[in-house]
Amino acid sequence: MRRLFALIVLLGSVLVSANTLQHAVVKGDALLLTFSQYFNPQAIHSFHLGRNGSTRYVFDLRGVRLGSSRVPLGLHHAGVTSFRISQYRPYTVRVVIETQQAYGMSYGNRSEKVCAIRLPHAGVRSLFATVGTSAKRVTKPARSSRKHSAIQRPTSASKTHPVPVAVPLPRHRYTVILDPGHGGHDTGAIGGHRREKDAVLQIARRLRRHLKRMGFHVIMTRSSDRFVRLSNRTRYANRKHGDVFVSIHANAIGKSQKRSRHGVETFFLQTTRSDRAKRVAARENSVVLKRSDRLSKNVILNAVMTGPKIVLSNKLAIDVQRHILGNLRKHYRDVQDGGVRPAPFWVLVGAEMPAVLVETGYISNPMERKRLFNAHYQDLLAKGIAEGIANYLRNREREME
Repeated sequence: MRRLFALIVLLGSVLVSANTLQHAVVKGDALLLTFSQYFNPQAIHSFHLGRNGSTRYVFDLRGVRLGSSRVPLGLHHAGVTSFRISQYRPYTVRVVIETQQAYGMSYGNRSEKVCAIRLPHAGVRSLFATVGTSAKRVTKPARSSRKHSAIQRPTSASKTHPVPVAVPLPRHRYTVILDPGHGGHDTGAIGGHRREKDAVLQIARRLRRHLKRMGFHVIMTRSSDRFVRLSNRTRYANRKHGDVFVSIHANAIGKSQKRSRHGVETFFLQTTRSDRAKRVAARENSVVLKRSDRLSKNVILNAVMTGPKIVLSNKLAIDVQRHILGNLRKHYRDVQDGGVRPAPFWVLVGAEMPAVLVETGYISNPMERKRLFNAHYQDLLAKGIAEGIANYLRNREREME
């Protein structure tokens, strides 16, 4: 009898504490789920199923009850075949999103009680135009509105001088967000009267050309010498529905080691015990960290711990680092491998897609500083980043097949 009473009490407490899915609505390219109380996106178990030429993305919301049978009614989106929301188990709500084409799915909180599941772009068929295994031609996207007018076929220059691609290209057309670090009054590191903000912008422009020739849709957080707040960079990337985010920087070290320290490093967002990684992050974060009323270590740590893209960002970083080194070492054999490292970079906090930060070299090192402003070196470096991104996305497609 006591056990039965305890069971009743336990079930009653679970029923009271269970979160409730109150509303579901499509806004732009996101499905917004509103709950009765704080919802942790880590409670979502997600997977996908491919069947009869379509893909079903399944999200199990654990510890959640459906507030009303009317919650899933009236959901429509141009890139989605169907939505289904149901009480899968007593305390698990299942959301199923069916699409005709695979896409870079992601999810995260918009606020404490609102979780957003990213949907395909409204022009999914045009934006995900098929890319072949060589850089010949990208299918021309449908020009249904001015909104997509920036998405064009490769220019005549790219047809005349196609970029040889050493890795298989992904089958779909993805959006890559490039973030040249610093800008405007924020010069970044300075070495020998050379400024970090200038080198990384030049590299990013070259990278944009390589990616476009491969068939990617490329957006830059800045394409000129202007300052963009760190917190606005990933916010902009999220708004543009980027599939990957790559921030480009140049490293620096004190005078005592400026000649000995050189090399390329790629970072992803994560806590770390490495003093070296902490030092690099602290330098890049200094533009916001010096205003302690607006940012603290706890803010960064909380964002890192709730980020669903850590593993994917690590994979992206590995691909990018490997291809950078492969390209540079064909002509510069002494390029040092700084490795793939975790670090708490503020510019990566908040990204809803896999995100990495590339330290392209040490502007404090005289030899490497000269290379960072050399057109041939910049082009090899940019080509390596582009091939790393392509390899990562193609591998993701294989995982989803």
